[in-house]
Amino acid sequence: MEFNLFSTAAALIAAAALTWLVLRFFFGEQKAASGAMDASGKRQTATITVKGGYSPAVVSMRAGTPITLTFDRQETGECTSHVVFGDLGLDAMLPGNAVTDVELPALPAGEYPFACGMNMVHGLLKVEGNASAGTDKPHPLTASAEAPMVDSAEAERREAAERTKEITSLTRLVAIGTVLTLPVFIVTMLHMANPMLVPHWMVNPWLQAILITPVMFYCGHPIHAVGFPALAHRSPDMNSLVSLGTSAAYLYSLVTCVAPQVFPEGSREPYFESVGVVITLVLVGRLLETKAREGTGKAVQSLIKLRPRTAHKLNAASPENVEWLNPANFTDMDIDTIAVGDLLVVKNGERVPTDGIIVAGNASIDESMITGESKPVTKTTGAAVTGATVLLKGDLVMQATQVGASTVLSQIAAMVARAQATKAPVQRLADRIARYFVPAVMVIAIWTFAIWIALGPAPQLAHALITAVSVLIIACPCALGLATPLSVTVSLGLGATNGVLVTSAKALEQARRIGTVVFDKTGTITRGVVDTTADWNKPSYEQDTVKEGSPEAIAALRARGIRTVMLSGDKAEVAGRIAREVGIDTVICEVKPDGKAYWIAKLQRERDENTATSGSSRAPHDLIARVGDGINDAPALAQADLGIAIGTGTDVAMQSADVTLMSGDLRGVIRTINLSNATMRNIRENLGWAFGYNIIGIPIAAGVLYPFTGWLLSPMIAGLAMALSSVCLVLNANRLHAANISGGTTTDITGSAAATTTANTIEPTVIVDDRTSLNHVTDQSKNPTNKENTMDMGMHMHHNAPADGETATDPVCGMTVAVNDDAITREYEGKSYYFCGEHCATNFAKAPQIFLS
Repeated sequence: MEFNLFSTAAALIAAAALTWLVLRFFFGEQKAASGAMDASGKRQTATITVKGGYSPAVVSMRAGTPITLTFDRQETGECTSHVVFGDLGLDAMLPGNAVTDVELPALPAGEYPFACGMNMVHGLLKVEGNASAGTDKPHPLTASAEAPMVDSAEAERREAAERTKEITSLTRLVAIGTVLTLPVFIVTMLHMANPMLVPHWMVNPWLQAILITPVMFYCGHPIHAVGFPALAHRSPDMNSLVSLGTSAAYLYSLVTCVAPQVFPEGSREPYFESVGVVITLVLVGRLLETKAREGTGKAVQSLIKLRPRTAHKLNAASPENVEWLNPANFTDMDIDTIAVGDLLVVKNGERVPTDGIIVAGNASIDESMITGESKPVTKTTGAAVTGATVLLKGDLVMQATQVGASTVLSQIAAMVARAQATKAPVQRLADRIARYFVPAVMVIAIWTFAIWIALGPAPQLAHALITAVSVLIIACPCALGLATPLSVTVSLGLGATNGVLVTSAKALEQARRIGTVVFDKTGTITRGVVDTTADWNKPSYEQDTVKEGSPEAIAALRARGIRTVMLSGDKAEVAGRIAREVGIDTVICEVKPDGKAYWIAKLQRERDENTATSGSSRAPHDLIARVGDGINDAPALAQADLGIAIGTGTDVAMQSADVTLMSGDLRGVIRTINLSNATMRNIRENLGWAFGYNIIGIPIAAGVLYPFTGWLLSPMIAGLAMALSSVCLVLNANRLHAANISGGTTTDITGSAAATTTANTIEPTVIVDDRTSLNHVTDQSKNPTNKENTMDMGMHMHHNAPADGETATDPVCGMTVAVNDDAITREYEGKSYYFCGEHCATNFAKAPQIFLS
């Protein structure tokens, strides 16, 4: 090829100018749209149109006033079916072609980003101005709790119905696209192999245009209707790249039909077959991905499907003197019509319709679908029962105590949805790259075209078009956006079906790094109750028996090199006996009720000091987890790096905990660690694929192999690769459903007897808490029970605002803190609270009401 300096310089200058325009357009400052006050003057409102992006993408609101964001979604599809406020832990479903109100509490000044469920479409809520003194940045759980209660089970069903509708629509479009594209593709391939194999009229470009135009505009409408608006909204996604690539190829091909003389010799071949194949393959990939994504939430969906749709409502006000098993005495009612207080009959083999208490009869109940515990539980009059559990034997009458969104089942679905709305720290890198990915691909496509047109061999224009279109089509930003959320979605559902409720993606990621587990004794390691056959001449604490599974769980933790610590208010003799029985490493006994958080903080300081002394970064397994009942040791759970609350099968919302174990079995700690390990392994695989695919695929599409092989990637192959890339991620995430998170609960120790024998050979280190009174307790007589003094004294202290130079009490760990200009403080409801360090201050900010209640 003869080198032309002028054309080369012109091409490169044009590419530089286009690059500048692309960067300026996508990364220039966006003007925020201001919200307006509603008629009541007590709430701010703004309407956001959802069509290929958010319009406006930036919304400005005033601090300190509740907010209503109205999302007018004018499209269907998986991408924008949810809007996620990661900082607020809020995930709202947006039905297709419908208007949805998202209620937010009064927020302090700051920026609150939101995004679609696939993390590809982004918006920003800017809250400006000065808020009232009582407005603090909400913790995710708090923010969710202030929103109107939604029946998450019903929302899951609506989402499944919308996904089914989308699958039907995509199937129709794929069928039409295949029928119209296949003849063009086959004829073109045969003609390329041997022009004598097909008649000349069959390769007429006008015939190809007639067949492919419906594919471009009808079958491709779901792609273009999202892709081009996304470009206009400065939030380009995969659809934008496909729309640009196929539009360029279609227009080029159309010009070859109308005015082929415009192009030089050798560049007059149309690419209609590439347009049809690419659009059809993208639709096939979207169809496969949508079907595969049905499986990512199937764990929670399977729970929801367990809820019966009808209930037997007793026709009498009391089960007494009524043959309640007689069908004449009860009426079958739709579950949505059941109200609190209704009497319901549940027969042998049926599922409990809603949460309640037994008022007549008794039964053996399988609660495994809620707690993950396979052993049936025998319940009688006065016992609580949970909706969706199964009566294996017996009949009963129950009184409904919770219905609809208040039931345990709906709370589990809601907790999983809130957790899915949070982001794992490992996702930060992918998020940062995804923000710049599509504009970067467009710039690469521009320079690919320019270099081929300026320096490439003949036919330059054809080569430039093929490579630029291939770059646009092969890139898959969705792979980066989906890599982490897909795995998190599957894992949270898997945990829920195994009785492990994780409140955030961050907790799910961190659980694998647990190096020390600090257990409460009563109600955690032990049952916390005394049997009716007990010897009442002996103290009750001497007859508090160890829970089933506690020795195995602790043995499994020790086998993994995890240190085990037990905090107890008992005397050294009693605490030591329990520790030896279960195999605890270290016992801290005679701990005051308000001293638990102090010891957690002390263990954290010792760890940090050891790390600083060694001069190395933290070890891979250095986090301190606290396992307790989530009620009377809330400060300790919040102080720990990871708080794990022991549930009862009916307690779901443990606000201070990062994880709730529904069954109360300590083997759930092992399940939590296993779940974290499996999740992070899967996320690493997904991220490796997402980065590797794009890093390798884009240069190949740009033609880097051409100088060595003489081979260019066809846009059709690029479309196939892009279509399958996201599908591979979804299928890999779905592999988590097969993960055995219950494995290794006893490691190499088999059986309770073996675990107990091993435990009894371990002599624990016993530490006596010799602090006769904690620093902040100034008058023990004012609190004779000495229960939760940390919170009581913190409240007392802050009613008397300390002056500079005095001391205050950290309301989290109970330590005495100097009051001066360097003190670490947080404001809450107009008062200043003082903390020993940032760790306590951060935990206080999570849920201040827990520490001050």
